[in-house]
Amino acid sequence: MSESFILPKKRYFTLREACDLKGLNYKSSCNRTFLQPNGGTPDALVGGRKVFKYETIFSWIELGDDQLSMKGSSK
Repeated sequence: MSESFILPKKRYFTLREACDLKGLNYKSSCNRTFLQPNGGTPDALVGGRKVFKYETIFSWIELGDDQLSMKGSSK
């Protein structure tokens, strides 16, 4: 992505927050785990919810759909 973005300084982000930041439909990411950060593998669980670290979200936002699809096809 060539445009700059501001990522809130938080320790963890839920999947819904991550999708909102990336502009990705939350339901699509639920149905296609390869679209999620880390291919759907959370960095931790907080209150039973998947959460991802700041660093994970930062690098994931930079990836385009084609790069996410390539990662997902290696399952």
